[in-house]
Order: sequence, then structure tokens, then C-alpha cells
Amino acid sequence: MGYTSGSAAVSYDMRAEALGYDYSAAPAYPAPVSRPRLDVVPGAGREADQMVSPAFVQTLKTLLMLVVAFCAVGAIRVSVAELTASSLNSNAKLTAAIETATQASSDLEVKRSVYGATTRIRDFATTALGMVESDGGVTLDVSDPAPAASTPDAPAAS
Repeated sequence: MGYTSGSAAVSYDMRAEALGYDYSAAPAYPAPVSRPRLDVVPGAGREADQMVSPAFVQTLKTLLMLVVAFCAVGAIRVSVAELTASSLNSNAKLTAAIETATQASSDLEVKRSVYGATTRIRDFATTALGMVESDGGVTLDVSDPAPAASTPDAPAAS
């Protein structure tokens, strides 16, 4: 793979002449600044004093208890609200059912009074069925037992 023309050929040409640089024109470096001395102290290093203070642990426990109490109060509040809404919904359904039953009951009472009226029954019997009222009637008294009649088929009592 060769680059023979263009800027790539110049870029990859290892035989190109190096540009000259005038080092005398470069700015002088400033004198090093002295830094404070760093002393190394022997000891446990990073592992030293890794314990958490008891006051921080107590504060963390208290904060955690407050968060748990806040969540518990919120959960209780939501459950009470849910039970209240459920109770109100069931009461509304029951009220609607009672109103429907009351309306049906009053409708049935009206129908009973209309259909059970003796004048309506009498008019219906005479007009639609062609019946007539009786002038008199026959009354049968079945309270006294009739005397047993002897029949020719019956065997004689001895």
C-alpha cells in the first residue's frame, strides 16, 4: 500500500527533511518553586481509625426509625382510606338496591290492587268471557256423613 501523491504521501514520507527549530528563541524555564516538606509518618495508614463514631450511628438509627414510622403511618392512612371508600361504595350499592326494591314493591301493590279489584274481575268475566252473574245458588252440606247405602255387589254383613 503506497501513498504516491497528495498530502498523505508527504505525511508518511520518512525520508522528508526535518524542519529546523531554533532552540535559542525558546523562553527560559522559570526557577523551580520550593514546596513545603512532606513528612511520611509510619503507622497503619489508611486502615487506621476506620470506625464510625457512635453519635453518627445513633443519628442514623434514629433517622431510620423515623422513616419506618413515617412509612407505617402512611400505610395505615392509605388502608383506612381504602376501607372507608369500600364501605361507602357498598353503602351506595345497598341504597340503590333498596330503592329499586321499594319501587318494585309499590308497583306490585298497584298491580295487585288493580288486578284484584272485584269490579274489574266482574267486568272482565262478563265482557271477555261471556259469564253472567248467578241469581241464586245451590248449597251442599257435606258435614254430615251420608248413610251407607247397600249395594248388590257388597257382601252382607254377618
